[in-house]
Formats: sequence, structure tokens, C-alpha cells
Amino acid sequence: MVTEKNLAASTVAIKKKKFIGSEAFWCYLMIAIPVIGFVVLHVYPIFWTFKWSFFSYYGVESTAKFIGLDNFKTFFTQDFTYWKAWGNTLIFALIKMPVEITFAMLLALALNKKMKGAGMFRAMYFLPNIISVAIVGLILSNMFSYNGIINNLFVKSGLLNENIDWFADKWHAFAMIIIGSVWSTFGVNVMYLLAALATVPEELYESAEIDGASKMRRFFSITLPLIAPVFQTILLLSLIGSLSVNEYIIVLTNGGPHGQTNTVMSYLYTKFVPGFADSANPQLGYGCAMSLVTTIIVACIAIFYNKFSNKMKNLY
Repeated sequence: MVTEKNLAASTVAIKKKKFIGSEAFWCYLMIAIPVIGFVVLHVYPIFWTFKWSFFSYYGVESTAKFIGLDNFKTFFTQDFTYWKAWGNTLIFALIKMPVEITFAMLLALALNKKMKGAGMFRAMYFLPNIISVAIVGLILSNMFSYNGIINNLFVKSGLLNENIDWFADKWHAFAMIIIGSVWSTFGVNVMYLLAALATVPEELYESAEIDGASKMRRFFSITLPLIAPVFQTILLLSLIGSLSVNEYIIVLTNGGPHGQTNTVMSYLYTKFVPGFADSANPQLGYGCAMSLVTTIIVACIAIFYNKFSNKMKNLY
């Protein structure tokens, strides 16, 4: 005898079976993996950092001591090295971003034209993006070393009278950092810009050309307004990437000379991350407090940028 309870159970089982074989199920399954990764690798560490930022903590919970806001008070009022690292980070971002975006835009415009071998050039420009930044830093540190290939080429060509130490001066070292960073990251921006340029209707260019508009006029009146929403995202990703630069600095200069090229993330890593820290027993609670404030500052910069750049969505 079929009861209402059995009928309801059968209905639920049929719906469950249909859902498991449906497209929605596979979509949720594929989304679940990155969501779990985001929670485990991003959300949980933020809460862990928040907890220990109020402690004097050296990695052993039994010896941890609650000290309230003392960690925050110390680095806000006494640790000027941290704020100097923030200054270096902003200098790096303000110099790198215009160079990187301009270079990527010029290449994207060139590759967007119908030309032989365009696919090969696109792959070639994207290739540096898949090379580890640590490897890029190691290669550049060898190339620009005192007896490296760059000094040899400059001396032989007469541009230099003798070898120079590129990493002994802050601005020479910054130049090397920016050159290597732009080379390793501009390729992905070229791909984004190419995708955006492909959405611009060719008819608009043809109409503008008939009306006598120059190439420069077409670029600023048609191309930029139409790709502005994508361009906004590219600038945001470049900004966050520039503010978060880390391994590359550690491998290339390790903050030298005398910590003058330390960015905020490389400073945190070399001072408080076990295995990277100068000290064998770093004060992790103090590092957590710094990391928490750094995260808040980067988030505020990103929010301010989004607020400031919202007009880019409606330029056309």
C-alpha cells in the first residue's frame, strides 16, 4: 500500500537522482573546488591572523600571552621600517603600472591587426607570465650581477667605462625590479586587452574613418570608451599585483641595499614567516598584527579605486 510518506520519499529520491545527473549538479561540483580552496587558503588564515594579532605568540600556543592592542601600538608608533616598506611599495606600483599598461596596450593594438604570425607573437608575449617569478628574479640577478652579461655588453659597447654594481644603489635596484616585473606580467594584460579589443565593432572604425577621424581620435573616442570596463579590471588586477609583490623582491634583491627595496609583503615575509625570517624564532603575533593591517590597507585602496573608477563603465 502506497502511503503519503512513501510517495514523498519516492518523489525526493527521483528529484535527487535527476539533480545528480543534471548540468546544475556538475556546475556546483566544479565551483565547490575553488570555493573550498578559497575558504581554506584565504578565509581561514584571515581569522587565524586576527586571533593571534592580539597575542605575544612565537609559534607555541602554550607560551602565548594575550597583550591586547600592544602589537598594533608598537608598529604604528615605533616600527618605521614597516611604513618605509609601504613607501617603497607605492613607488614601485606608481612607476610600474603606467609602464606595464602602456606597453601592454601598444602590443595589444599591434597584435589586434590582421597579420601573419599573430598567434605565435601572442603566445610568445604570454610565455613570461607562466615562468615562476622566483626563476625570473634568479635570471635577472645573474644578468645584472657585477660580472654579469649586462655589464660585459655595456663595457664592450662603450656605454660604460667599467662594471657597476646595479644592486648597490636603491634606484638602480628599483629599475631592475621594475624591468623584470613588467617583463614577467605584461603578457597577461596583453591577452585581456586583446579580448576587449575583439569586442569593438569594426563598423565604428569604418564610419569614423569615412568621417575623417585620425587614428589617434579613433583610439580615444571609440577604442578606449568601449574597452573601459575591461580596462578598469585590468588596472585593478595590476594594482593589487603591484602592491602584493613579494617572492620576486626576495630572490632579486632580498630588500637590498640595506632594506631600501623592501616592499611591504617582502618585509613581512623576511621578518615573520618561519623559514624565510631572519630570526629563528620570530614574533608571529606581531607579524599577524602587521599582516592584518596590511590586508585592510590593500582592501581600502582597492575599494577607493573601484569608487574612483566607476565612471569608466559608462564612458561610451
